This record gives sequence, structure tokens and C-alpha cells, in this order.
Amino acid sequence: MDTSFLFRRRTRQATTIVLLLITVLTMAAAERPALHWGATQAAWVACIYLLMAMALLVFSRTRLMFVCLGCSAAISLFFYEIKPPAAAPPAPGWYEQQDSLRHESTPTHR
Repeated sequence: MDTSFLFRRRTRQATTIVLLLITVLTMAAAERPALHWGATQAAWVACIYLLMAMALLVFSRTRLMFVCLGCSAAISLFFYEIKPPAAAPPAPGWYEQQDSLRHESTPTHR
């Protein structure tokens, strides 16, 4: 089987463009309600990019490996930054134990 076409410059460039387009589409899905499903799968897309980068490292395809790592980082950072703010923290002292001497039924001589 002839796989020499996989190692040509044009094939690498086309693969890079496809990987970047998938990244941009995943990030654009966050702003469009119709594409909400794609935005919910962003963590999986970032993990897939990371796994692809590891596979490309094994096959000594470092340029595509760095593209995959960059895409994974971009998706992770983008969705970390647009995450809605957490709810306000509870008021200080909400966990303090209240004095229960009025309700206690223990004898006073103890």
C-alpha cells in the first residue's frame, strides 16, 4: 500500500486547515443556540485533539502534533473563559454552630 501521499506538503497543509476549521466551528457553536450540541461536546473535542497529538508524536509528525496541541489549548481556554460566573459564595458564618443552651435537656449539674 502506497502511503507516500500522507507525507506530502499539500496534504499536511490541508490537514492543518481542517483541524483549525473544526476548532473554530467548535468555538463558534458556543454563541449560536442552534449549534449548542457542538458546544457541549467541546471537552471531548479537546481530548480528541490531545490524543491525536500523542499519536502524531509517535509517528514523528511534529508539525501536526503542535497544531493539535494548539487546537486543544485554544478550545480549553476559550470554554474556560466563557464559563458563566459561579454563584455567589455563602455568607460568612453560615456554617457556625448555633448556641443550643435554651433547647438543651441535659441536667445542669453535669
